[in-house]
Amino acid sequence: MRFGLCTDIRNVREVQEAGFDYIEGKLNQFALWSEEEFEKTLELFASSSISMETCSLLLPKTMAVLGPEYDEKALLSYLDTAFSRMDRLSCSLVVFGSGKSRNIPQGMTMQEGFLALSEVTRLIGRKAKEHGISIAIEPLNRSESNIINTLSEGAALQAVVALDNVGLLADAYHMRKEEENMEKILLSAPLLHTHIALKEGRAYPTEKCGEVEEFFRMLKASGYNGRMSIEGKSEDWKADSVKALEVLRSYGEE
Repeated sequence: MRFGLCTDIRNVREVQEAGFDYIEGKLNQFALWSEEEFEKTLELFASSSISMETCSLLLPKTMAVLGPEYDEKALLSYLDTAFSRMDRLSCSLVVFGSGKSRNIPQGMTMQEGFLALSEVTRLIGRKAKEHGISIAIEPLNRSESNIINTLSEGAALQAVVALDNVGLLADAYHMRKEEENMEKILLSAPLLHTHIALKEGRAYPTEKCGEVEEFFRMLKASGYNGRMSIEGKSEDWKADSVKALEVLRSYGEE
């Protein structure tokens, strides 16, 4: 398995020094930068031995893609810039979490919301395919989104969208928050990407524990051997990321 860290892409040198295989950036951050700011960041990557293989946070928090506030032209314009910048960073996968953007608004039923989200995800997937980019659907716990809260629901959305570049992400933190059985990983395979953090405080997994061990066990049983990014919180991310990477590599090698 390959291990990465979700953080500001301007931290690429620190992530490299910590020993990670790649960095996972925030698309809704660098897609909105000025060209000058983005060019400066490209210079950092030119002198780094790791790259931004994946990124998260597909959409800006202020961009709704369901209901009356949805503006398809604005979405496509944003994606043109976002995906072009991913190209320039040689990044081929972005995570579609973006809970605020995909929330079902008041007055829309769950059925209407699911169908609308399916159409938007298909639109995004087709646009991404023009750039050779894959979309990983991320189920989010109910405190972050009111739709696609479990791996099972994410798998259903993936099936309806039915594009070969749109897949599914398993996030250990969200699965724990939703009390979803980890065996759902076996039923939802193959996975496109994974995230990890502990349920308590969304902390970095800096020590071995049953919570992390079970996640790895189910992933291995499903045949997954791809990327895993730490997406969590820490008061000292530089020190904790080194400890967490050691833990993840030990499980990955077992």
